Amino acid sequence: MKFSSVLPALGLAVCTAACSQEAPQVTSTSAFVCPVKGVAGPKVEHQAVIDILGALNKAFDAALGPDGKHVDQPKVVSKLAATRVDETRMAALADVSGCAALIDVRSSCSLYYDPELGDPLSVFMGMKKSAPLRKQFEAAIARLPDGEPKRAAQSCIKLVGHP
Repeated sequence: MKFSSVLPALGLAVCTAACSQEAPQVTSTSAFVCPVKGVAGPKVEHQAVIDILGALNKAFDAALGPDGKHVDQPKVVSKLAATRVDETRMAALADVSGCAALIDVRSSCSLYYDPELGDPLSVFMGMKKSAPLRKQFEAAIARLPDGEPKRAAQSCIKLVGHP
């Protein structure tokens, strides 16, 4: 199922206006610029959702390295859970995750964070709270500047994160 077809089912209408912008770039040296300014309403511009998902996947892959491509394998997830990753890359992932939460919070955090339905942040939420990688992710979220992205991300973690 295509990601964009899931949005209406979750109560999010998608605007179909074309947007000529490329997906925002995420690197460990530049800050991500979130295309939404606050918690998303019922109509989310389709290109904003695509941009956020692209940036989120890019930051996730950069933070977790080659193992990030195999998070569908329980042994890989167990190995990752017991590790920590580069702090700068985790901070970049947290930055994009806060932005993603602005859209996700409206759908009860099922798009990106939910361990059963979400992708890719579901990997962290499926880990025990004591797992070093999950603790590192939550700490990176806690270090985000005060504001709606931080509050939305912490809300999603609290709502769907396994204990």
